[in-house]
Amino acid sequence: SVNKTGEWLAFGSEKLGQLFVWEWQSETYVMKQQGHSHGMNSIDYSPNGSQIVTGGSDGKVKVWNGTTGFCFITFVDHAASVEAVKFLKSGNAVVSASLDGSVRAFDLLRYRNFRTLVTPKPTQFMSLAIDPSDEIVCAGTQDTFEIFV
Repeated sequence: SVNKTGEWLAFGSEKLGQLFVWEWQSETYVMKQQGHSHGMNSIDYSPNGSQIVTGGSDGKVKVWNGTTGFCFITFVDHAASVEAVKFLKSGNAVVSASLDGSVRAFDLLRYRNFRTLVTPKPTQFMSLAIDPSDEIVCAGTQDTFEIFV
């Protein structure tokens, strides 16, 4: 993921579960943090660039301060690997999609899971998209190649 100004690139190590932020102009790491006990699958910057959200194979969603590099909240609601994470445009919530068959929305003001979406039949989610108005969330499945809105 790229921050708002385009100066920093956030990426994760699948094997180490680490979060890295790279400043491409100076070719240096701005941040290296151990994040997940297993691989890190998805990363997104907040709209204002002040926070980073990560989703990992350990089933956790973590939100990081983009300046200090510290994780300030970890959500453990998923029962399987988190494959996709996205900030809403407001920056006050994140949405995650997991192999456990759920799409969850987390409130970053009250630090809680405020919405859980599941399908009528068991499925595994791999991707996530949110429209610009934050009204429509779409999640794509792994095996059946379906999109749920």
